[in-house]
Amino acid sequence: MTDTFKTGSRGALSEGDRYLAFLAIVLLGYALMGKGFAYLGFPPLYMGEIAFLTGIVVFLRTGALVGALATLPALMLVALMAWVLARTFPFFGLYGFDSLRDSAIVMYGGFAFIVIGLLLEDASRINTLLRYYGIMLASFPAIFVGILLTKYWGNYIPRLYGPVPIVEIGATMAGTHLAGAMVFVLIGYRKVSFLWVFVWLATLALVSATNRGATLAVIVPVTITMLVLGRYRLLLTTVVAAVSIFAALLALEATFGEYEENDSRDSWARPVSAHQIVDNAKSIIGQSGQQREGTTRWRLNWWDIIINDTIHGPNFWTGRGFGINLADADGFGGTGHPRNPHPPLRSPHNAHMTLLARAGIPGVVLWALVLVSWFGMLMRAMLTARARGHKDWANLFLFIGCYAAAIVINATFDVVLEGPMQGIWFWCLFGFGIGSVMVYRVYGAAERNAV
Repeated sequence: MTDTFKTGSRGALSEGDRYLAFLAIVLLGYALMGKGFAYLGFPPLYMGEIAFLTGIVVFLRTGALVGALATLPALMLVALMAWVLARTFPFFGLYGFDSLRDSAIVMYGGFAFIVIGLLLEDASRINTLLRYYGIMLASFPAIFVGILLTKYWGNYIPRLYGPVPIVEIGATMAGTHLAGAMVFVLIGYRKVSFLWVFVWLATLALVSATNRGATLAVIVPVTITMLVLGRYRLLLTTVVAAVSIFAALLALEATFGEYEENDSRDSWARPVSAHQIVDNAKSIIGQSGQQREGTTRWRLNWWDIIINDTIHGPNFWTGRGFGINLADADGFGGTGHPRNPHPPLRSPHNAHMTLLARAGIPGVVLWALVLVSWFGMLMRAMLTARARGHKDWANLFLFIGCYAAAIVINATFDVVLEGPMQGIWFWCLFGFGIGSVMVYRVYGAAERNAV
């Protein structure tokens, strides 16, 4: 990939460049190995914590502390982090490291400031980040292999670093990177082969048969990208091709096999078939089978308890804090996602509900302001760039926004931001978006002054 964004010259590699390469390796490890990579390290310091602590040191040395706070989304994030800390420290003595672990859903936001600082120190790192992501795209088939191993041979994968296999890639994680990778390709940052597209579609089939939220996390950002880019013919062709292929597969399954709905609430137990994908699609619009109805009812019941305890209850302003096991407190201990031997369920499979339950109304309002201000800033920058004819910048903002949107969609249906595998990815994208917009503002101003 060439240097798309002309942001200045590069000298010798600095400490920030070396850290950026290290961070890229960490993100790649999360993408290709999933939870298995998260257990690398020296307990209680795992890869995420090591990257976080070293990143803070690098950030402080950039001298960009004040500049990193110069946007509304950054200020909203600081306010949210401060409120979460206020609802974490009082419970540390009672719950110990569980309090810190639960607060990570927001405190991983520190990665955003690290990335902002790196870009403000050297704007040409935008090109570096895009090159690193292009390298990840070349290794994308490894995600397909990883999700296959996790689904069908998970019990045979060695457990070397912790209670999970060294490779464990869930459907939500795969869905996030499916969306980001396809948006990256659609905007023209990298050309891919037919084999790459085939592997992408095969991975999407696995995800679609397994997890409804992850399916939405792929379809929505990719569709938005096609619409924004004016790729209407490609969108229509894709829809017609998908409908035709599924119709043919449904006919073949009806002729040569019998489909039986799996009653297990474990989404990994669902078969990969056209019928299963259609059933999952129907459940998204409310036409659920018995299996998906039970899963939906379980979540909605828990969310009702959280709403009654905060919006209509005694924890309106404060929430219940970070550290308490929400599943045990609300009577759902041991009834969540039953895939063992994982740690017991602690969160209600919805990041917004988690923040409502733990941080109360102030926490969830600040969270909403963080998201609205950030996506609004990216959209405004994208529209401005398009109006000025800066296609590459507009496409960059589209890529970052759609990638982050995939994670937010996933976080609405599953435990996503609470863990490092996607939580760190999200906050790095958050910082990438803010830093890129700040760089573009300087770039645009310099261009106007030169005219």
